[in-house]
Amino acid sequence: MYCTETEVIIIGGGPVGLIIALELDRQGINCLLVNNQLQTAVHPKANAINSRSMEHFRRHGIASKIRSSGLPSDYPTDVTYVTRLTGYELARLSMPSSSEAVKQAKHSNGIYDCSEPPHRCSQIYLEKILYDEVLNRKRIDVRFGHEFEEFNEINGGVTAKIRDLSTNTKYNVSAKYLIGADGGRSKVRRQLGIEYEGEGGVLRRMMGGAMQATYFYAERNDQWLKLKESWQYWIITSDLRALLMSVDGRNKFVLLTRIPDSNKANTIDDKDLISRAAGVPVKSKILLRQQWTAGHALIATSYGSNKVWLAGDSAHLFTPTGGLGMNTGIDDGVNLAWKLAAVINGWGGPNLLQSYEKDRRPIGIRNLSFATEFAESIGSFGVSSKIEEDSEAGKVERDKLGCHLINHGQREFLIPGIVLGARYDNSSIIWQDKSLPVPDEPYSYISTARPGSRAPHVWLKDGSAICDHFGTGFTLLKFNSVKSIDRLFFAANKSGVPIKLFDCNENNLKSHYGADLTLVGPDGHVVWRGNKIPNECNSLIDRIRGV
Repeated sequence: MYCTETEVIIIGGGPVGLIIALELDRQGINCLLVNNQLQTAVHPKANAINSRSMEHFRRHGIASKIRSSGLPSDYPTDVTYVTRLTGYELARLSMPSSSEAVKQAKHSNGIYDCSEPPHRCSQIYLEKILYDEVLNRKRIDVRFGHEFEEFNEINGGVTAKIRDLSTNTKYNVSAKYLIGADGGRSKVRRQLGIEYEGEGGVLRRMMGGAMQATYFYAERNDQWLKLKESWQYWIITSDLRALLMSVDGRNKFVLLTRIPDSNKANTIDDKDLISRAAGVPVKSKILLRQQWTAGHALIATSYGSNKVWLAGDSAHLFTPTGGLGMNTGIDDGVNLAWKLAAVINGWGGPNLLQSYEKDRRPIGIRNLSFATEFAESIGSFGVSSKIEEDSEAGKVERDKLGCHLINHGQREFLIPGIVLGARYDNSSIIWQDKSLPVPDEPYSYISTARPGSRAPHVWLKDGSAICDHFGTGFTLLKFNSVKSIDRLFFAANKSGVPIKLFDCNENNLKSHYGADLTLVGPDGHVVWRGNKIPNECNSLIDRIRGV
């Protein structure tokens, strides 16, 4: 028998739908997760988990499990630009292995000021870990192999019509809310009548237009891959643009290539493409091939309303440069989930859900702009036919292109400001102070506890990170012997707002936060700070709960 009622229905079982389910479960909310595929991803699409997403996974206790998947802990995450895999190396961006990045984070000497540095892990591994986790949560009803057909908003809630693909049986489920995390062709978004705006399918020599993704197996050896180990190899010649990514650090790879406009995808010989990228014949076994379209910078004109909301690719569609698509969607999901839970649990106010779009849509626009810039930088330049010549003219061309590529690589892959610097300056639920905003610098992260910003990371003396002490609701960080905080908790209790106190007098904490007291939201963003509890305690509580 199928259940006929729950609190939230989530359409889409990718990383965004899965994290929303985990977040709702953490907040004590029952949900139904519907996915039309029988299993998690089998094609290695997204391959970069940024540090902000890893911090969210840390909160669920699965960051270490994810870090043990994907590339081996000692495998370098370099990005290398070459003519062919047996040809000339044009430029190399050296980056640490996962274990080295963790060591750097522990000693606070990496470029990412966080508890969890980025990790290179294919979506095929990430989704499986998240899926296994949701199966162990009693509040999550997981239905893979079930297809969402339509919804109706009735009786102050929403009813979804769903079909069990194994039996072709249709049934209805009622809920208080429905979330569309069902991708770029979202049925939920289309039924809402919400359009994308922006640029779609922009043509470029690479990362624009028709693309082919070939997932294959090949024994790694110097005959076809003689270069030093890397996470990514960009193949750039006058007749081929491609990207080879190591999926497991051993013998599984994915090759992304631009399909010439004159070619049909079904006429492409994948093995020939691999050999062309290598410059020599490669003995390979094709595991999966998939066509897709790059060149998108699209954002939904609305993120939803009332009982139905959008998150992830259903709200914005990225070209994958910068690895921002999936990670922006995960951050969407965390923001939306706690707000839905607050309303369902009775303490969220009438303006709280509206703050989701006000908070997240500007971040979507911001990140789309960065991703587009990276796509233009890697995909729009021409390459001389002399690039592969063993000649002085060839060397000149390689040196010139190498300068452009190393500059591009640093701008695409070393982006702590983009990842950690997203903030909600104009949020309706933030109690802003009189401090000036720090610059939004994409390539350097300026740590700040100005309300709206991600709470600064600090390692504590016991080896824990300060974020490890944040609660499921709000958390009041107290850094000295401030008295008279009871009024805040009295006002919160009166409205049912959950606040946890973390009292920590370690010497350096106030310097990171700029105040004796800081109130952090369920998503890890600061909502208020000050040296004493404000006189308008009830107004503060009403603000942060959306009244």
